[in-house]
Amino acid sequence: MYSLLIKNAKVIDGTGKPGEVLDVAVEGDKIVNLDKNIPSGAQTVIDADGKVLAPGFVDLQNHSDAYFQIFENPTFDSLVTQGYTTLLLGNCGASLAPILSNESLMALQKWHSLEGANINWRTFDEFLTELSKKSFACNLGSLVGYSTLRRGITGDQIRALEKNESKALYKILEESLEAGAFGLSNGLSYAHEIIVSELELFELAKILKKYDRLFSLHLRSEGSEILEAVDEALDVARSTDVNLKISHLKLRGSKNFEKFEVLVSDLETAYHKGLNIHFDAYPYDTIWQVLYSYLPKWAIAGGRTALLKHLKDPTQTNKILLYLNSTDIKFSELIIASTSSKLSAVGKTIGQIAKNLGATSEQAVLELIQNGGSEVLVFEKNLNQNQVNELLFHPLSFIGTDGAGFGLKNKEKLVHPRCFGTAPRFIKTALEAKITLESAIKKLSFAPAKKADIKGRGEIKIGNFADLLIFDPAKIRDKATYQNPYQLSEGMEYVFVNGKAAISEGKITSQLQGRVLRKN
Repeated sequence: MYSLLIKNAKVIDGTGKPGEVLDVAVEGDKIVNLDKNIPSGAQTVIDADGKVLAPGFVDLQNHSDAYFQIFENPTFDSLVTQGYTTLLLGNCGASLAPILSNESLMALQKWHSLEGANINWRTFDEFLTELSKKSFACNLGSLVGYSTLRRGITGDQIRALEKNESKALYKILEESLEAGAFGLSNGLSYAHEIIVSELELFELAKILKKYDRLFSLHLRSEGSEILEAVDEALDVARSTDVNLKISHLKLRGSKNFEKFEVLVSDLETAYHKGLNIHFDAYPYDTIWQVLYSYLPKWAIAGGRTALLKHLKDPTQTNKILLYLNSTDIKFSELIIASTSSKLSAVGKTIGQIAKNLGATSEQAVLELIQNGGSEVLVFEKNLNQNQVNELLFHPLSFIGTDGAGFGLKNKEKLVHPRCFGTAPRFIKTALEAKITLESAIKKLSFAPAKKADIKGRGEIKIGNFADLLIFDPAKIRDKATYQNPYQLSEGMEYVFVNGKAAISEGKITSQLQGRVLRKN
């Protein structure tokens, strides 16, 4: 007798091939049978009545670790209700391991306060072992964050590595890969990785190629210098043949939109010349950004301590203000999403704050950076939606939330609605653009699982894990907004993780059946 039998489902297996009405049988955590008519001998029988049965969605661009939601909200409500069953953590240069010194975790503080954090591991192996003792709604794997590694050695200093430091760092990276890390991520636009040289990237890529692991690269620029940033990424891939993913690819700022065709052409040409390069994207025209990243590179090159010294020097402050005024960014329209201090700023525009201060919007930016703590995040609407859609539907893309799994309890901060609505919003956008549902589901499941080599997931086939979704495409919808992001998506009738229901009849269950994944 099977533990679960789903009958009369339109099975879209994740690979992109046309759906087919089939029965699917599950025994324990595995899919064990696919056929036209499986006899109804099972502990639980669900008549899907022609609804879609799809593989659980895989998010390679997830920050549930950086926002500490793996500890604070292991039910990952905002993700499970979209259909996500597997998350890859450790993105944009920041991971929770390995911890080489107390400074290692400082790479995370731009997203979440570290106050009260209980870290009882040092190595990547110990980190995964500790996670395995806990329960989660989704399967979890992780990359190694390069900023976490580097800051464990250099502390708050931003400088080139000495030869012995590089050797030690590369050794620890290899140990982490051997312990089960799926690869490495960079955050090249952030303060402590600005100084990372292309040669340093080559050395990292060589190690990743040796272990056949993923290199997830956050470009140095997504605006005026994006073509140069992409060229750097392609040079790394070309020189090492590494498996490369560009994180949350987008083109920021209206004056840069004209670069779009060249950007896409460069990526396509590189791929057709044999480079193993892809990118992820999300279906929104508004970014969720660390406020300090708007400052000139020289101002943030010494980290927060050096930046605060600059802001106490009138000459340096004026230079920063001149830079801010020279950009085409409408600072007055930026919305404060969160701060790590007790400022009453969340939900307000910088223009409103500037008016209260009797200052310019650019001066208000510096006031917020000085007094808002290490975590000041803003929303900025600065993407072209048509270009966003082209990236979503491009053959080299798959869909990543670039968000985290939040619940509905703590609403002190605003979070990006992509944390609650990426998958349903993408599916709706794809269907409106006459993209087949099979193609859309591939970008959410099989394609990302294949890119990261997450075995046994992302495809409905015998022998794979029973991460399964049942839904009516006509009823799938996202509800989250920037003003009120804490609204769960609707339409997922069942979400199974390793054969157990995380959502049953549209309601979240208390079953936390996710597993900690090790790459081997």
